Amino acid sequence: MLGRVVILLGYCGYSKSHENIVLLSMDDRKKRIDDLTKNNQESRASLGTLLENFGETLYSRTKEIKADFEDINQYNNYLRDIAESDISIGKIEEKNRRFLELEEAINAMESEERERSREMDALYRKLGKALLENNAYDDYTSLFKEQADALKDKLGSLETRIGELDNKSGSNVFSWIGKSAQGLVLKSFLSKAQENQEQLYLNIGERYSTRESVNEEDDVAAIRTEIDALRTVSRAAEDEISKLKDERRIISASFGIEGNPQKQIQSIKIKIAQIKDSINALCRKFGSQASGIDEDITPDRKYFIDTIVTAEDGEVIGRAVRLNQSIIDNEKAIVQLGASIAIDEEKAKIEKYQRSIEEKKARIVEMENTIASLERNISDSEGYIKEFEKQL
Repeated sequence: MLGRVVILLGYCGYSKSHENIVLLSMDDRKKRIDDLTKNNQESRASLGTLLENFGETLYSRTKEIKADFEDINQYNNYLRDIAESDISIGKIEEKNRRFLELEEAINAMESEERERSREMDALYRKLGKALLENNAYDDYTSLFKEQADALKDKLGSLETRIGELDNKSGSNVFSWIGKSAQGLVLKSFLSKAQENQEQLYLNIGERYSTRESVNEEDDVAAIRTEIDALRTVSRAAEDEISKLKDERRIISASFGIEGNPQKQIQSIKIKIAQIKDSINALCRKFGSQASGIDEDITPDRKYFIDTIVTAEDGEVIGRAVRLNQSIIDNEKAIVQLGASIAIDEEKAKIEKYQRSIEEKKARIVEMENTIASLERNISDSEGYIKEFEKQL
């Protein structure tokens, strides 16, 4: 029954060491099972770590020994797989690092090249203007003179009109609004005309940039020298960018075949983790064999283990044996406590069933008495009927 203390003697094959144990109440026993289970989990973890470290130490001692055991060969193969996987990760990381370096370098050089392009456009415009202003180049600029003069006159006219409009005072708000709107339109035309003029200068200068100057000491020659120097730098930069892009393309193509570098690395790391789990399993097995916990070994294996275990290993072996025995004792105690709880639960059921039986027996007696009373009443009624029939 719940809440009562039960002393079990000899139940479920208890050993003599447990015969005089006074079991706690059912709730206390359940709590004790929880405590023992938690303790076992901690002990198993400690024992697993201890055996893994011990097994790893033993495997390290086999490196200089020629031992023909499958687990030793497998252990060495696992180590080689991990080393090769680490090298593979290093190569992927190096390739990815180089790819990022190339990206950064290409972006930086292309940014510099865009800035040089803007500088070159400014030099072309400067050259175009210098050509138009130098009569020595009229043979070349004659094709552009009419357009250049037209734009110059248009700019002058627009600037004059804007100046006159700014100097003109408005008599009322309506005239001020009209003047402002007209000024905006004129300034828009002026901006467009200036753009056209700058574009004309650029076209003239760019087309002439590959020709020889008439005078080696005039402004045109000086500007040409600047253009040639900038062009030389630009060509060298473009060659370098092309080389870097070729290298980047090769790396990118390899990524396309092998997959995303991060996914490659993640896949290899998962493989390494799986190999390490297998190594830990081998080490635990070897450690348990050397500690005498796992006795399922061949004579050759036992002899081999005896040759590599040293006196200094005694402390580790002792700890492993104690932890293992503690786990065994806890498991036995858990089984015994579970059995005692199960016995009390079954006893509680029996008592419940017995009470129910007694209740039902009492009801049966009551019902039998009632039936007997009813039968007597029937008999009396039948006697009365016979008496009344005599009177008919």
